[in-house]
This record gives sequence, C-alpha cells and structure tokens, in this order.
Amino acid sequence: MATIDGYYFWVCTKGAERRGKRIGALVAGTGLDPRNFMRPGWRGPTEAMALLVRNVWASLDDEYMGYTARRVRPGSFAFACELALEGASVADGLARAARFYNLLGAGIGTGVRSVPAGLEIEVRFERPALDPDHYFSEFWLIIWHRLACWLAGETISLLSAEFDYPRPDAYFEEFKYLFPCRHRFDGGARRIVMDAHALHAPVRRTAGELEAMLAAAPLDIMTIPASDASVARQVRQFLTRGPDLTLDELAHETGLSPHKLRRLLRAEGTTLATIRENVRRDKAMRLLTSGNATVEAIAEMLGYTEARSFTRAFRQWTGRSPSAWRAGG
Repeated sequence: MATIDGYYFWVCTKGAERRGKRIGALVAGTGLDPRNFMRPGWRGPTEAMALLVRNVWASLDDEYMGYTARRVRPGSFAFACELALEGASVADGLARAARFYNLLGAGIGTGVRSVPAGLEIEVRFERPALDPDHYFSEFWLIIWHRLACWLAGETISLLSAEFDYPRPDAYFEEFKYLFPCRHRFDGGARRIVMDAHALHAPVRRTAGELEAMLAAAPLDIMTIPASDASVARQVRQFLTRGPDLTLDELAHETGLSPHKLRRLLRAEGTTLATIRENVRRDKAMRLLTSGNATVEAIAEMLGYTEARSFTRAFRQWTGRSPSAWRAGG
C-alpha cells in the first residue's frame, strides 16, 4: 500500500484550520489520528490522505482548501477534467482545463505552454501568504502532472521543477519522491516541465473512465506513479534514439532476453509494435508542426517505404492526413 509522510497530513488541514475548522471534524471517517502526524517516521496511507482532502473540500465548500482568498466550488475539478478529455492532445487538454480555472479568477493563475524542453506548467498565487507552508502550491503542481499522466494513460516524465522559495529541508526526502526530477529553489517562479511527449500524446481516456476516476477523486490521481521505471519506458527511450532497433537489439540494450522483453511488455499492457507506432506518431507530429520537411521526406525518416503508407497510418492516428494536420497546426 502506498504511503505518504506524516508532514503532508499535518500541513494538509492548515488552510481549513485557519478558517476555523476543527481538526477532529476534518479527520472524521479517515481512520487517522492527528497525534501521529508529526511523530517521527510515521507515514499514512494514500487512501486516507485522499479522504482527508475530500473532507477539507466538503467542510469549506472549496477545492482550493482555504489556501486562496476566493473559493472554488466542489465540482470544478470534474468540469475541468471534462474539458481536458476533449483535447486534441494531452497538452491541449491541460490548456483547456487551465483556461477554465483562470476564468474562475479564484486566486491561482495557471499557465500551460510549450518550451524547448517540453511542456511547462506554471502556477502564480495572487496571495502566497495564504499558503505559508507551500502545501497547496506543491499539491496543485502535482495534480497537473498526474492529470497529464492520467489523460495519456502512461507516466510522463518530469524533467524539472522550480520554486520561488528555499529548499524544504524538513521534508525534502518526501519532496524528491513527489518531484523526481532536477530541482531549482529560490527561483523566479513555481513551475514544472514535463517531457515533450506530453505535447503530442493523445488523450486515451473515455468518459466512463473519467466518471470512475472522479468518483474516487483525488485518490486515482494521487496514486499515479511520479516516475516511470517500466520496461516500456526504457524501450520507448531507445526507440526514440533509434527507431529501427530490432527486438534482439532492444533486448541487448535492456539486458533482457527477447522472450523476457516481450513477456514484460505484455505484463505492462503493451507490445513492441505499439510502442514503435507511438514513437513514430509523436515524431511525425513534431516534424509536421515544427519543420518544413515534405510529407515524403518525413515518411522516409520514419522508415516508411512509401509516403502513402505513412499517410494511411497518420490518418489512423489522428483522423486527418499529414497535410491537413500541418495546415491546422
């Protein structure tokens, strides 16, 4: 069972407590004893943290948990996710959700933009003094990353995280797990950068999956792994650098036998062919949107013997021809 350091349980309720809510009422039904929160070495189950967050939402009628001057009514996250589900890509889905939150004007500005390294999420608090322990700043950035992973149906790597406050030495070991990437403190903003895969990865979730996720929210989002050490991720990284690598070559690179590599990929719910197609798709989209290469040249770069074979595959991925995709941005 996944667990979370007691510090995060202790700080989770502070916004509500500052608004007059009693800790006993906030932990009701969670199975938690607040006396444990600051006990050295104590960790609580992720499921209990999710229940605690839901209790705070309900007690304040505020999904921002008392850390902003204005409330965000329960149901806002659900609506933002519905908008994200309609995105043409994970990045587009996140941008739609961010626009909705920004229109609420509730005290947090969220920016979603493409940068040279990948996809950047930046959050700006109008009144950062309402979050003196930086709990909600970190929680909110984590939610955006995990939502990207959920939409993609796979873990998207975090590349970097920047914060405009000092390194949190009191809980840095847990912090490193939540943000498994390069860190910068005392910087100029609060932001994360995700792997460029998020820019073009399609939204792979259905309305039914969204309904199930929201029924348990924020549990499903909170339990998505922060990093991906899977075999599928390793294979994808090798194929990104060498798209024509064979099964035997990939087995050598991963230190596995071809049979074991195939078996582990099946156990993770994928195949070499699927990963290869996803790598081709992502590269094709990048080349079409950021370069001037012809469709014929892109087809050749991706290993297709004929441009029409590439065009047929691209239509299956996106529902549009490569030329139509390029024209539509």
